[in-house]
Amino acid sequence: MDRKKFLRQSLMAGGVALLGAGVLYAANNKAIITAEEITEFVFAAHSDLEKTKSIADKKPLILNCTNQFSRGDFETALGGACHMGRKDIADMLIQRGARMDLFNLTFMGHTDLVKKMIESYPQYLNAPGPHGFTFLHHAKVGKHTDFASWLQDKGLTTDRFKDAFSE
Repeated sequence: MDRKKFLRQSLMAGGVALLGAGVLYAANNKAIITAEEITEFVFAAHSDLEKTKSIADKKPLILNCTNQFSRGDFETALGGACHMGRKDIADMLIQRGARMDLFNLTFMGHTDLVKKMIESYPQYLNAPGPHGFTFLHHAKVGKHTDFASWLQDKGLTTDRFKDAFSE
């Protein structure tokens, strides 16, 4: 085969491969969960176990999606269940594979892990959770009074940083 023919065939094959990859990418990159569905799921997880289950049954990948409630105020369904004190909803979400953060761990009573993180990274003590709710709020809602006292001894005295997301 001469050099020109080889180059032409190589370029054609490469172009076809790129086109095919682009088509496959576009076909597999569809938004399978809309922003509206995420908002509905996160809001349901604040108070409605059956609706939360129903949505998770239909769209299992929604578990770890995050809703932006306001500018910079992100919240998962698990986060909503936890700061509202809905252990039943939180347990269901965790059993299905929802990922936990430090605020969820506080609410669920895994305070030894949270304590280690705060001791290692003291700036976390004043980290705002969803809607500005603090570790102290999550400890109180989860009825972890010893941990709430520990947080207060460390200097955390508010349940919510009201201006956490106002810019």
